[in-house]
Amino acid sequence: MPASTHPFRNTECLLVVIPDDGIDVEAEARLYDELCDDQISIRPSTQPKSPQGPPSIFSRDIWLNDNSGTSLAFARNVHIAGWTSVGDKLGGAYVVYDCVIRTKEGTTIHAHKRYSDFVLLYDALKHSLPKHQHHFIPALPPKSPFSRYRATFLDRRRRQLQYWLSAVLLHPEIGACQAVRWWVMD
Repeated sequence: MPASTHPFRNTECLLVVIPDDGIDVEAEARLYDELCDDQISIRPSTQPKSPQGPPSIFSRDIWLNDNSGTSLAFARNVHIAGWTSVGDKLGGAYVVYDCVIRTKEGTTIHAHKRYSDFVLLYDALKHSLPKHQHHFIPALPPKSPFSRYRATFLDRRRRQLQYWLSAVLLHPEIGACQAVRWWVMD
């Protein structure tokens, strides 16, 4: 059996443990109601510098964001159904991927995109999103000029692009940005 390690040993955040007997639930409920009604103001000096959000009802050291499970992204499901070669290989053929996007309303959108369209979306996201969100955008699969028309390569790339597109479109903030909406509807 492996030695047990503390689950928060690598954390850099402040964690305050409140004893079980140290919480007056009724007093905390009253404080919460007062905070929600904006009847008291919290002095700026008592607020932590980061992150900003509504105060905890348990401690002034712990701050909560309003993550109620709602996502601003419009997509519910994303997959790439397949790919097809367009044109003559000698005269400038290219591959088109059938991106099937199911919206939260239940509408299915088929967006036919080339690999270069994925690159354009990647670049648009890198330019339009704040820097702290860049790490949510995975790297695109690499190009391979020598095997770009082989079925095994194209199927592997389809799976990689499906992972990439799902990570972008289903992200609660990135999936709601204007660059994503423009890319889907273009």
